[in-house]
Amino acid sequence: MSFLKISFVCFVSIVLANALNALEITVNYGRESSKNFAVLSIKNDTPFICTQKMGYDEESSQIECIIEAIPKMGFTPIKTGFFDFNYEMIKNKFHLFVTPKKKQRLFSFPQDYKKNTAIFKEKPTESVLWEIVGYEDSVPFLSNKVSNGLNFPVSIEDAQTPHMPQLDISNEPLQAFNGLDFKDYSKTKELIEKKSYYQALTTISQAIKQYPNTIFKKDFYLYQIIALSEISDLSKQDSIIEISQAWIKQYASDPKLPEVLYLLANAFTKASNKPEAGHYYKQIVDEHPRSRYAPLAKSKLAIELASTSNAGLASIYFQEAYTQAKDLESASQIALEWASFEVLKQNHANAIELIDKILKAYPQYFIMDANETLKTINFLSNNKLYKTAAQIGRYFIAHTQDQALKEQVSYQLGELYEKDEDFDNAHQANVEFIAAYPANQDIKIVKIRDDNILFDVSGSDEEKIKHYDYIITKYPQTSQEKKALELKATILFRQQRYLDVLGLRKELGERSVFVQDALNELIRLHLRENNCRSANTYLLQVLDYKLNEDEKLQAFDCLYQNSLNKNAQAISAPMLKSATTLESKLAWLYRDAKNFYQLADYKSSLLSARDAFSLAISSKQNQYKDIGFTLFSSLAHIGSKDEAFKISSQLDELFKDDKRMIFVYATLLEWENNASSKNETSIQIYAKKIIQLQKKYASDEFSPFSEFSLIDSLTQTNNLEQASIEISELLSSNLSEEDRQKALYLQGNIKNLEHKNDEAKRSFESCIALPASSAWKNLCEQALKLFE
Repeated sequence: MSFLKISFVCFVSIVLANALNALEITVNYGRESSKNFAVLSIKNDTPFICTQKMGYDEESSQIECIIEAIPKMGFTPIKTGFFDFNYEMIKNKFHLFVTPKKKQRLFSFPQDYKKNTAIFKEKPTESVLWEIVGYEDSVPFLSNKVSNGLNFPVSIEDAQTPHMPQLDISNEPLQAFNGLDFKDYSKTKELIEKKSYYQALTTISQAIKQYPNTIFKKDFYLYQIIALSEISDLSKQDSIIEISQAWIKQYASDPKLPEVLYLLANAFTKASNKPEAGHYYKQIVDEHPRSRYAPLAKSKLAIELASTSNAGLASIYFQEAYTQAKDLESASQIALEWASFEVLKQNHANAIELIDKILKAYPQYFIMDANETLKTINFLSNNKLYKTAAQIGRYFIAHTQDQALKEQVSYQLGELYEKDEDFDNAHQANVEFIAAYPANQDIKIVKIRDDNILFDVSGSDEEKIKHYDYIITKYPQTSQEKKALELKATILFRQQRYLDVLGLRKELGERSVFVQDALNELIRLHLRENNCRSANTYLLQVLDYKLNEDEKLQAFDCLYQNSLNKNAQAISAPMLKSATTLESKLAWLYRDAKNFYQLADYKSSLLSARDAFSLAISSKQNQYKDIGFTLFSSLAHIGSKDEAFKISSQLDELFKDDKRMIFVYATLLEWENNASSKNETSIQIYAKKIIQLQKKYASDEFSPFSEFSLIDSLTQTNNLEQASIEISELLSSNLSEEDRQKALYLQGNIKNLEHKNDEAKRSFESCIALPASSAWKNLCEQALKLFE
């Protein structure tokens, strides 16, 4: 093959829409020696095969390229002055067919043009770059003569200047640089890809104003149409229509024409000009049947047919459009439009099936336009397709970058599941919303809604309990479990199944109002039956006494009677503080004094008893006057003898013959016995009263202490006859040996004082005869010796 010949050439470039990821198809036009030519460049990231069919006239034969990929966004065939090309998918491979209108030749190139490689040394079967040259008579720049230079980079082995850059028509190196309009073009393209449509419109407006003759004018206006179409503003439709129609007139052969026609038709639809919209949709279907937008346009025509009650034909159009869709995105759009049509026809099963196909094959369609997805969710919800709406909502929430709409759909999701009666998912959606958006103004609504989902249960009490048990098992360690437990406890409590309520105390907690109420009810039950033993069982467990005053008085008495004084104090202390009537105050002072006395807190007992006794006397509340005994005992314990003596006088007046006076007299007797100067009269009075009351009540609590005290005092006052009578009576009672020895000794001593020696000796001998050894026996022995 010979060298390339330098000649003037003017290039006009058309870059086609990418058919495949990383595939670039470019058409360049130029002239050489007054002859037009075109170069179709096909470049891909990975090597692929291009072949030119052999025949009678190779230069007129068709070229076929095979790329192992599927078009992402569709591919629009085009016709040029030198060749036509179209494509066909065969066994999931992209077959590109280039048919010459004049002549064409196929060339392959290495991936790196600057390597030391002979350009036309061989024809590889695969290459990342193929170029097809379309020409009239001969391949441009190709000659058998040696020319003065090359118009593309070339590496010459062993040359002094091994690399020569691109040369222009004056054999000078070309300087390629990007103008400022290219920067605006790149920025606009990036903004469109990011869906920053308002910023893109601003950049486009500035670029067109600053560079009115930019080579990217066509692209700028195309992006302007796209951006305006994506903005949800009906007032922009006139602008879209105007710009689109101008673009179509100026770039009628551009491969982007079907897309612009489609956007123009959509604008007419939004502007409620259905005839014009239909005209352009039909134009796309008729004139560009292989384009990506033909099925989309057919789907729009189907929507129009549906609105005119031509449902049968609309169904056919939808089916054809869906079948002919060029990519998953357009197929998803058509499927969704078709589904909407089926919903309106009440063919819900068909609609669900179509949307399910989108969710399985291309769910990301629902995050491409967040606002449209929200409309779809609301449309399905309004038509009671709650499950499908929820499925879309769930995917949208998980994948969208639109945080505002994500929050809105998250709010709706629980309600969608609820309406579909999918309560588990409804609850889960609500919980996720509450956790994700705690500051949302509707958080209370969601909480109420969630409560209704789980706890708004109809049926019998047992059916409700069964449902609550399910929630308790399903959602352990959650607020829902707690509420279910409380609702269950409410039913059990209403049914008076208090022990069953207590069976939940571990889960509810000891301080639970339900546990405490159940304990109080069990206390009431046993108090009404006067069953203190059972009542005390629950009185010992309860933390919050919810009893009326009478019940608390009864509960206190039960505890006090069983010496559960600290528990009794827990009842009386707050009641004493809150008492508002004299009778109530007196009742609690009375009990408080007794209880403190049992707790050996004599000072506290004294304070309560003193007040209680005073109030009882002044109010003539006879049933409480006996608190004087507790008052006397407390005074005795702290050694306040003067006040105790005064109280004893009052007690003597009020309870002269009361058994409890025995203790009072015994205490006074002891004090007199231990006094530095004894009052023998007082001793005899106290002793006689003790002996009298003990006989009355068959008691011997203070015997023979009281008898000995009386005998001793009678002896001291020389009342020997009475002392002798008292000692004889004492000896007739049941005494211990030591006490009997003492009594015999005293008898012998009294007889001796009466000068009755024989009787005295007999008393001492009887004393000595007793086996017990005691000081009294020793005294008896010594006294007997005196008679010798």
